[in-house]
Amino acid sequence: MRFASRYTRYVLLLTITFLIILPVHEAFALDMSSKRDCVVCHIMWLNDFRTDQETLVKFEPGNILMKDTQGVVSSEEICYSCHDGYVQDSRHITWTDKRHPVFVKPSKNITVPIELPLSVKGEIYCGTCHSAHGKGAAPHGDPSGRTALYREVNTDSDLCERCHRNEASFKFSNGHPLHSTALNLPDELFESGGEVATKRNEVICQSCHKIHGAKGNKILVVENKNSELCITCHEKQKHLIDTKHDLRVTLPGEKNIKDQALDESGPCGACHTPHNAAGKRLWARPLEEGNPASQLCLSCHGEDSEYKTKRIGEHSHPISVKPSSEIELSDEFPLFAEDGTKNSKGYVQCFTCHDIHRWDPSSPVNRGGKGVEGDSSNSFLRISNDSSELCINCHSDKKQLATSDHNLAVTAPEEKNAQNFTPLVSGPCGVCHVPHNAVAKKLWAKELSGRDDFVSQLCTACHNKNGAAREKLLGKYFHAVDVNLDKFNISTTLPLYDSDGNKTEKGKIVCLTCHDPHTWDPNNPVINYTYKNVEGDARNSFLRKTNSPSSDLCKTCHQDKAFVDGTDHDLNITGPEARNLLDQTVKESGQCGVCHLVHNSPNEMKLWGREYGKVRYNEDIVNSLCNSCHSRNGVAKNKIPLIATHPEERLVNNVLRSDRQSIDFSPIFDKKTGKEVNVGNISCPSCHNAHQWSPLVKEMGSNKNEEGNATNSFLRNVSYNNICIDCHGLDAIFRYKYYHDPVERVEPPPTRIQFIE
Repeated sequence: MRFASRYTRYVLLLTITFLIILPVHEAFALDMSSKRDCVVCHIMWLNDFRTDQETLVKFEPGNILMKDTQGVVSSEEICYSCHDGYVQDSRHITWTDKRHPVFVKPSKNITVPIELPLSVKGEIYCGTCHSAHGKGAAPHGDPSGRTALYREVNTDSDLCERCHRNEASFKFSNGHPLHSTALNLPDELFESGGEVATKRNEVICQSCHKIHGAKGNKILVVENKNSELCITCHEKQKHLIDTKHDLRVTLPGEKNIKDQALDESGPCGACHTPHNAAGKRLWARPLEEGNPASQLCLSCHGEDSEYKTKRIGEHSHPISVKPSSEIELSDEFPLFAEDGTKNSKGYVQCFTCHDIHRWDPSSPVNRGGKGVEGDSSNSFLRISNDSSELCINCHSDKKQLATSDHNLAVTAPEEKNAQNFTPLVSGPCGVCHVPHNAVAKKLWAKELSGRDDFVSQLCTACHNKNGAAREKLLGKYFHAVDVNLDKFNISTTLPLYDSDGNKTEKGKIVCLTCHDPHTWDPNNPVINYTYKNVEGDARNSFLRKTNSPSSDLCKTCHQDKAFVDGTDHDLNITGPEARNLLDQTVKESGQCGVCHLVHNSPNEMKLWGREYGKVRYNEDIVNSLCNSCHSRNGVAKNKIPLIATHPEERLVNNVLRSDRQSIDFSPIFDKKTGKEVNVGNISCPSCHNAHQWSPLVKEMGSNKNEEGNATNSFLRNVSYNNICIDCHGLDAIFRYKYYHDPVERVEPPPTRIQFIE
């Protein structure tokens, strides 16, 4: 018991002693361990290390970070004492190649937050971003994205964005988009040193920039003097290199807005810069106000540009305009909103037709060259236009030109436009229109004569004695052009044009009023065009409306003349085999063209298209128009009046009956010129309206040959109050009714009876 008690007391004493001593030793051990770990870097923390010997790392009187303390711990040499390539993580890459600038003051574009300290000199140094004790310090591969020695968490380049706030706010600073997943980032980018974001295809700062060990300037992951980094992601744009849009080829001495020469910026950098650009699309050249989608191009190609590049000229394809609501373009031809972004409801801009990064849409290998003149098959177009496919995508209503005689690739292949291109080079549209540097309005591509109205000159550019259409001239006498219809009290649904060639309701009648030069047949589109120089007629010939078998075109303006259709004066009914002076049948000429020739009429009066009938030397010339049919050898040989003329020496005044809308209107004509006058002789048209069967019924005929009477038969009126009453008084109605019948009417002198041969 005594032994046990003594043993128990001994054990208890040892236990107490151990418990008393243990905390002291443990505290000492922890303290020793902490100092020894920290002193690896913080060498001045232990007095034991202070000696009079000169150290390899020179002690400076002031710390880089903290004033009045020794700054050995903040020197690069301390870091390098471990990170020299032999430790496992091999941070020696920090001093290899290019790295983030240190020991420099932040630029005016940089805002360094307070939690990222600068040196006492206000300079960036390693400790600005790194600290062994920072929030970012964590084991490698930490799921939160922290990396050892970062002061702050750097998930998806968040630490970069804390200082580079302008670049982070890319939408406001016109910078490269961040945190976008629009592109599939290639493996090549990451193999070159780019960091993979939380989402693989998300663009972050470190996609392109490498803080330590960068290969290119601006700490880029690869050298970019030939735009190698740009085309790693933007692979489609690499076809720009060595084309005319590679300014190293065309403007080798130029610099971008950051004063970078081409050997520094690379071919992409001549026009684009990733940060703080002049405008949208990362534009790196001077930029005027306006829609960015076209101002980018106009910064070099505009008329006011100081660069010696190809200009678009005074007359160029409209931009910043909406296409017709009837047009639906594919994604291949983008439209753009006012801010320059693609928008299917937007405006036509340069980029709608042009792919500025590719010279030849059909061949990526064909880069053109400085001395190569472009044509419709290349010239940075989105698709080849040598058959005008590009034009037709918008101007689909003009596509029938390709299957007509106005396709000069078929009818005049050697013809050249003002830019010296043949139809095979310019495309069918390019013969007459060019999108840039046109000769005149309407993008006109042929020389103008300077005569006649502007629109007519477009037509006569070919339709002249030396032109491509020299076989199809207008002749000496043709339908009036460059006249306003108001003076004739005529309205029309056909287009009228002003002096600039623009459609306007108050415009003038010109060639294009009746002709649509892009459509051969208004009713039946030509599908298989296998003929050359097809002879046209009133049913086609680029007319806006067909004019046979019904006079649809003529009556659009000459509505009061349209009542001739279906009457006895419609030779479709009474003389279908009759031919005019151009040897056209009624079907070919239309019922109007039987008597009137719009082009190439040999006669000035009424553009008469038939042989004049015989008249006496002192008889009104207008009677010869009627006699051309109403004669023994004429179409109307069965309708020859026994007596046809009024005494010539009896001058008549119709001033009181000069209103065409009145029922008693009776025109008087000059017997030599056939023009209407107020004092002259009575002639056939004084009493007859050749275009209207009945004066009381303003409608077309019955489409059959009818026998007339005194109430119709193309008489002008059936009123007692006609022009005859002025001279003949109450006897006038009988003289008017039986004018052509010498038996029934008042007996005239025998010398006045005349038979028309």
